[in-house]
Amino acid sequence: MKTTTLPIENLIHGSPVCHAIILIALASFALLQTTHAVSPAPDGAYPNDNTAEGDFALYLLTTGFGNTAIGADALLNNTTGSDNTANGDQALYKNTTGSDNTANGFKALNSNTTGIDNTANGAKALYSNTGSYNTANGYGALYSTSTGTDNTANGFKALLNNTTGIDNTAVGSQALYHNATSSNTAVGYQTLYYNTTGIANTATGVQALWRNASGSSDTATGFFALLSNTTGYSNTADGDSALSSNTTGGGNTAGGYQALFSNTSGNTNTATGDGALYFNSSASNNTANGYQALFNNTTGTQNTATGTNALYNNITGSSNTADGYQALLNTTGPRNTAEGVNALLNNTTATDNTANGYKALYHNTGANNIAIGSSAGTNLTTGSNNIDIGNFGQAAEANTIRIGRSGVQQTAYMQGISWATVASTFQGWDQANGQSERSDPGT
Repeated sequence: MKTTTLPIENLIHGSPVCHAIILIALASFALLQTTHAVSPAPDGAYPNDNTAEGDFALYLLTTGFGNTAIGADALLNNTTGSDNTANGDQALYKNTTGSDNTANGFKALNSNTTGIDNTANGAKALYSNTGSYNTANGYGALYSTSTGTDNTANGFKALLNNTTGIDNTAVGSQALYHNATSSNTAVGYQTLYYNTTGIANTATGVQALWRNASGSSDTATGFFALLSNTTGYSNTADGDSALSSNTTGGGNTAGGYQALFSNTSGNTNTATGDGALYFNSSASNNTANGYQALFNNTTGTQNTATGTNALYNNITGSSNTADGYQALLNTTGPRNTAEGVNALLNNTTATDNTANGYKALYHNTGANNIAIGSSAGTNLTTGSNNIDIGNFGQAAEANTIRIGRSGVQQTAYMQGISWATVASTFQGWDQANGQSERSDPGT
């Protein structure tokens, strides 16, 4: 057969057919390099509703269906897994049979093999995961989770070190960063940051429950709330820096700014109000309601203070009850009861006093006194064993009962007892001295 060779200038200046042949040849050369650079080729119409775009995306696919892989090595090892979506280089890289997973970001869900229903948005989110039903949004979120399930992490490196923990929720940068256990909820920057084995904790606020390691069933709401808690359990802190120093104490409730701030090992205390039980460290079973109530208490136990500054300076006194503004303001003594504004205000070390009323036993430093009524016993200072009802009392008086005030109460009635002035040696009532007297007739 004879072959004819045409000069190139003849082709260039030749017919339109020649021009078409030249264009087809040039196009083939242009596409040749791209075709061989990708294995398999991009934009391919894969069987079973699969879509792949990128070098080696869905490279080992066999029977899996409904998968979408965009990015180099995305879903590279997937064989029979179905309904997966991978966007990003090496996203779902090791997935083989896992299904219904979504990975968006560089190496997101990289190590997942058989896990199902996982969602990872962010570079290296759920990187080590093989478990199921996890959701991670943010760079490195749930990075180390291997077999853990039902976890949710939203934020930079949230739940980063979680491996087998389940049912955790972390929202915020580095929330539950070191967690390895279950059923914790952390919302805020570095909340429950050091938690490792503690379970059923809830922390809301910047660095709330920050140092908690193994403490369980704690609830912290507010900036630095339960910040230093390590092994303490069943604590509730609501307010900035509430129970901030608590380490091992359990069963405490603090509501208010810096409530129970210094508590470390004290148990079953309740503080409601800014600065309530502020300096309490190891004491237990105290209740403080009001601004700076029981503020200086350190080791005193079983005290109850209700009202602003109630039992403010109590340090070691125990079993005291104060109800009212600055009631029992100064005391280290035990077993005192004060109800009313400034009641037992200046009591220091005295014990077993009862004051009921505005400024009742206001100046008292003695013991075993009872005062009822506004300013009752207010003149008492060091006296003990007195009962003043509606009476101001006398300074340093002891073992005396006073009821009513001169010029105010004119008549007294007591069932079965009556007094009258008689012209004999019997005197029923000495009005001048305000005392009842009795002498036998004929003496």
